Order: sequence, then C-alpha cells, then structure tokens
Amino acid sequence: MSEEEEILKQTIIEEEKPKSALAEKLKEKKKVQRKKNIKIGAIFIVIAFISYIVWWGTRSYKATEEYGICRSLLELFIPYPHTIYVSEIKPLRDGSLKLWYTHIDAFGEYRMEEFICGLERDAKTGALKLSSIKVNKVYIDKLKIKHLNNALIYFQENPLVLNWPAALPDSIDNLHLDFNAVRKIILNIQK
Repeated sequence: MSEEEEILKQTIIEEEKPKSALAEKLKEKKKVQRKKNIKIGAIFIVIAFISYIVWWGTRSYKATEEYGICRSLLELFIPYPHTIYVSEIKPLRDGSLKLWYTHIDAFGEYRMEEFICGLERDAKTGALKLSSIKVNKVYIDKLKIKHLNNALIYFQENPLVLNWPAALPDSIDNLHLDFNAVRKIILNIQK
C-alpha cells in the first residue's frame, strides 16, 4: 500500500503541476510578447519622429506667384541683383506686397530697403497686372509700369523662384555679418 499511496501522491502532484506550469508558461509567453510589442511600438514612434524632423527641416516653403513676379521685378530695379536677400514679405491691405530686402550697393555697403509691388488680377482674363511699384521711397513712372505689364506674360509662362525667404533674426546677437570678407589681406608688410 505504501507503493500505491506513493504512486497516487505522485500522480496527484504531477496532475496539478502541469496545469499550473501551463498557466505560468502562457503568462510568461504573453509577457514576453507584450514586451516585444512595446519595443516595436517605441522603435516605430522614434523612427517616425526622426523622419518628421528630417522632413520638416529639409522642406522648402513655396510662396505665391505674386511673390515670384515681385521678386523678379525687384531684380530688374536693383543694380547688383545677385546680392539681394529678401528678409520679409508683408501683404498690405490694398492687395500689394511689401518686400523688405538687403543688398550691397555700388559702394559696398549693406542696405536694407523696401519694395512695394501692387498686382491686380484682370476680371476678364484672370491675368496679373501691375498697378504700382515703389522702390525704397520712389514710385515708378506709369509708362514704365505699362511696359512691364506687357512683359508680365513672360514672367507667368517661365518658372519663377518661389522659395519662401528665411527671416532675419530678431536679436542683434544672432545676426552675424562676415566683416572679414571685405578686409584687404596684406601678405608682405614690408612692401
């Protein structure tokens, strides 16, 4: 009987053990799967966040067609158009655009000036027409504006530069100018 009791005890213990062991294995398996899902989700969120930052940092803002035409007209009126840097665009109440820009004049000085370009849409054709142009504080003659209106067709047909300009920093501490670019380099002091 002792053998039978022992066998009975072992079978009872073995029968209880697999049920609890199976439940523990299932719990452990669920726990491992949950940890794996959390890791995959965290990696996905980090990759999505980094991708968004890279996309946001590399995109270029596109301005309107009116800005492209005004920018092209500005380049016609400034003597050294390759030195133009548009720092701010402001739409005015009358529908015109005010461009604040910096450029280097004939004496090598940096100048910040304004350019106001008044454009209107023709009611019949829908094409843009110039109404007024103001360079710094001088209004351009109506005859020149009439001639420029004839040339606006070419501005609209050809691709314009529509990249939105980056604003100048608000703080003077953040505004850095390269003064070393205009210094004369003396290699031999004795000459």
